[in-house]
Amino acid sequence: MKNQKSESIPEQEIAKLKESALFLEKGKTKFSSRLLVIGGLLTAGQLREIANFATRYGDGTVHLTTRQGVEIPHIPYEKLHLFRRAVDKSSLQPAQSGKCVRAITACPGTYCKFGTIDTQLLAKELFKKFGKRKNLPHKFKIAVSGCKHCCSKPQENDLGVMGVGNFAVFVGGMAGKTPRWGNRLPFDVKEKSKLFKIINAAIKWYEKNGNIKERFGATIERIGLENLLDELNKV
Repeated sequence: MKNQKSESIPEQEIAKLKESALFLEKGKTKFSSRLLVIGGLLTAGQLREIANFATRYGDGTVHLTTRQGVEIPHIPYEKLHLFRRAVDKSSLQPAQSGKCVRAITACPGTYCKFGTIDTQLLAKELFKKFGKRKNLPHKFKIAVSGCKHCCSKPQENDLGVMGVGNFAVFVGGMAGKTPRWGNRLPFDVKEKSKLFKIINAAIKWYEKNGNIKERFGATIERIGLENLLDELNKV
């Protein structure tokens, strides 16, 4: 299968590979793999594994994505099965892809002098609770910031959490071609357990009301923030 082009790869297989965070590149002969990173934090051992993957299966380069992820580019189609087997045996896993809750981004939090909450712990907890949520109307991105500096850009994500002593929550933000600044909820949340309930209710509201391929912010624009707030106030 040397230098195989996508024309000879069934569309169904390309779509299935995409679900596993393996994306066909321009040129249609190689793929890029995105690996799961929570809060932008990796161990030294994981970095060595990533370097090994890039050297063995790619061209020796690694791309750091804008959402703190890791992408190994230029993997030939004929090496994909070996690459996937190696990842399965490692401490890493493919990134979330498709209409689901994506990897949670976060700033350093506790070891930043401005941090007011443990963003790294919260990012892991959020991914554990919501990272398996699939079959949403569209992708759903969550970011956690430890203070008002907002280095992780919580206002530019579908849902953002900002440490202000308590938790400030933003809904409906997005970047891209049609950026939207997230709405800050008119109340702050004191307890983490309440925060989880608020986020769960927001995702459920989106599941119920969002159209296919419609981002959370667009659903809020179409139906109205007050409708969402009515639901969240029941929590």
